[in-house]
Order: sequence, then C-alpha cells, then structure tokens
Amino acid sequence: MSIKDRIRRAKAAPGGTVTKPIKVWLAPNMGLVERYQQAVADLESAESADSPPPGDSLEGGSSVVELRARVDQLRAELDEYALELTVRALSDDEWQRLVDDHPPRRKTETSEGDPRDAEYGWNTTTFPGALLRAGTVAPDLDDEDWAMLLGSDGQPGVLTHPQVQEAAGAVAGLTRFRLDIPFS
Repeated sequence: MSIKDRIRRAKAAPGGTVTKPIKVWLAPNMGLVERYQQAVADLESAESADSPPPGDSLEGGSSVVELRARVDQLRAELDEYALELTVRALSDDEWQRLVDDHPPRRKTETSEGDPRDAEYGWNTTTFPGALLRAGTVAPDLDDEDWAMLLGSDGQPGVLTHPQVQEAAGAVAGLTRFRLDIPFS
C-alpha cells in the first residue's frame, strides 16, 4: 500500500483522525450497580477460594456457575444504562478555537477568579462539555440530546461531572497524545 493510500485510509476513518470508543452511563440505578459489584466480588471470592470445581456447590452457597450467571444477568441490566460514544482527536485549530471560546475566569472587581482555570488555561466549568461535544463523532447527537446529556439553562444533565471530565479527557488525550509503541 502506498503512502498516499495509507493517508487516504486514515482520512476516511470516522472523524478523519484517531478515534476511541468510550462508555458513559445514563443515570443508572445505583442499587443495581451495588448488586452488580457485590456479585462480582462474590464470584471473585468463590473462584479464588480453595473450593470444589466450578459448578459444584460452595458449602451451602451458590455455585460458581450460578454466580457467573448472576454477574452476567446484572451486567446485561446495567448495560441498558450505557451509551457508547466514539470520540476523535481535534485538529490544532479546533482545539485552539475551543480554548479561546472558553477563557479562564479571571478575578474582577465583583468576582474571584478560579485557580483551576488559571492552572489549565481555560474555563474548567464550560470547556469539558464543549470539548466532548466537539470531539464526539458517533452517535449523531443534536442540540436537544446534548442539552439532556450535559445540562442547560440551570438544569443538570444526565451525565455526572466526573463522567464529562473523563470523556472530555479522552478527547484531550487523543488530541494531544504521543504514540509510543515499544519495539519487541
């Protein structure tokens, strides 16, 4: 394959650049999350214990096979709350426009600046959502979808602040990454 073909293949990729799938959770039932975590812990405990072979009873408890089935069932229920986004790296121009559109809050006569903004060089409240929105290539989300995900007009979104931060961090990581593949 020629270099031109390789570059064309890369440009034809979703978003025309490096991409990454990420999973966000849309207001999952935390009771379900806790039951899933407990089931995983129970399964790990059963598998690591000196116990009968899988499928045999664990001293009056559930069998490893039953525990695996329970984990799978709870995971399937939990996955109904998941949304997979495909995010991409931004060009240098796109990145700089976003930074310029979300300047750090500075101290004024009537308000204090935000030290986090000064550290990062952008508004740490508005930049992550804008970065996530700019970097998402799939699924195709409209303004209403983004307003529901990120919040608007003083209404909270369904994504938590840490989820937005983490997803935006994935976009930033793709945009500013350094590929280091060690030789074997």
